[in-house]
Amino acid sequence: MIAPKLDTRQTIAVGSQVLPTPRVDVKDSETPTFILLPSELLIEILRHVDGRSILRCSSVCRVLNRVIDSSAELQYYIELALDCMLDGSQTTVTVAERLEQLRTLRRAWSLLEWKKEVRVPMHGFCHAYELVGGVFAKTSSSGGFLSQSSPRKFISSWLPSSSDSGHTLVRKDIGISTRDFAIDPSQDLIALVQSDNIFVNNSGYTEVHLRTISSNIKHPEASSPFLRALTLSTMTSAFIQIVDDVIGMMYWMELESRITIWNWKTGQTLLTLILQDCDGDDLPSDISDFSFISNRAYMITCGTNGGSIQIFTFGENEHEIIHVASLSLPPLKSRVRLGHCGIHTGPFVARCLPNTPFWTNQEERMYVLSVQYVQENPDVPSARPRFFLFFKNSTPLRYIQKYHEQRGTSSFEVPWEEWGPRESRMLHHQLPYQWLSRYVHGHRVVFPLLTGSMQVLDFNVRKTKRHVFPLQPDSKASIEVVDQPSTIVSEGIFPGPVETSLAYRACRRDELKGFSGVMIDEQRLIGLKSPSFADGDIKDLYVFVF
Repeated sequence: MIAPKLDTRQTIAVGSQVLPTPRVDVKDSETPTFILLPSELLIEILRHVDGRSILRCSSVCRVLNRVIDSSAELQYYIELALDCMLDGSQTTVTVAERLEQLRTLRRAWSLLEWKKEVRVPMHGFCHAYELVGGVFAKTSSSGGFLSQSSPRKFISSWLPSSSDSGHTLVRKDIGISTRDFAIDPSQDLIALVQSDNIFVNNSGYTEVHLRTISSNIKHPEASSPFLRALTLSTMTSAFIQIVDDVIGMMYWMELESRITIWNWKTGQTLLTLILQDCDGDDLPSDISDFSFISNRAYMITCGTNGGSIQIFTFGENEHEIIHVASLSLPPLKSRVRLGHCGIHTGPFVARCLPNTPFWTNQEERMYVLSVQYVQENPDVPSARPRFFLFFKNSTPLRYIQKYHEQRGTSSFEVPWEEWGPRESRMLHHQLPYQWLSRYVHGHRVVFPLLTGSMQVLDFNVRKTKRHVFPLQPDSKASIEVVDQPSTIVSEGIFPGPVETSLAYRACRRDELKGFSGVMIDEQRLIGLKSPSFADGDIKDLYVFVF
């Protein structure tokens, strides 16, 4: 068989490959082109490029469009990319079945139509809790709310899904008293922050114990059973996060606050930042909060000069910290300052969980800034208005990429006008609400309504026929797509209107009314009707399964 000849005069970039344009030379009908290859070969070639590139190829010509439309596998890759998902390599489900499951899940979230409601008992007082990878976990003290003992009881519940009823594991005593914890079920990892005791205080360190969720033993991938954080005075609060091979902890002591990041597998400290009286060039003063971008990048929020988001990358030792960019928040009037700026995103998992057909792309996520301003003008009535600012992970990642491409030596100073109006959405915080630590997952955010109900804001807005589902007459949901700019007018805070335009879809149902808080993950909404503050009784979890 004679190998097909390709017209190399015109080419098209497809992902990381360069393919010839599908052009037939009518003057020489015996000269085959790329599109004259057998469909099986075309599909095999396209299997090795990303979903968005496959979608672009389907617009090149009718032949490629027909080949791509006929392949369930290529359609699956396209729709994974459009839904910001990745394939689950450990599943035995066929591609056609995975494609159908993906479409079913997309439709359910688009119309807010869950398949079932399940009440999961979670009685007992709660000191700290987590929701990651379909697992809800909490620590508590056996003596309850009035007990003086530190939490040693650990409960982990694998929540119900569309195909599984779930199960719960209870450990009455994990062997240490804990202050906070983080989990990654995909690595069977739990990081336990030990609470203050005589030994720890005398040693000047606080220990973070690395164990398995399944058996409460030292994690086999950890070189040491614990990490150590320098605590020269009593620790008053701590917040810990896991991202793949790193663990980060922001903690507050009587005299100062710190952020420490470790490689939990090697035990090496990658960086330690002291957050009080930090006036140096590398770290701005007045730090409010901290969040990971990836396992080698993070953001901190800064309250000075109207507020900013500071973007950093780091390496394998404490000398590889790079200040990439400073993204300014909206300018403020004189005698107005940023009182607090918290930052939150969904949890990270290192890999797809077993028997899961697909999972959320960890680089496709939303960040939510909770911003509170303080007026210091004695002639103006005291006010502390709060706003929420939503933006995608693509924003900080773009500046990181730009910095490395330009081999920068100084960080980017990015004014609000260059990024905020196009790449974010600012909304009023209109009512008191118990914000839970897991109200963001991927591109979806749970946001309260003045009616007392909840809505899901989905920032992955696409208007393709794959993503448009008309409401049926008997639908219980209310859907609104907001793709026009909105304006915040606060004469006492901002010198002018603040316009933002990041598109989102708002989905509402009356059944979500009456909860003190609602959490979200890939397949569920989880409602709480009892306050879940430290040492509060959660009682039942109301699980809405999609």
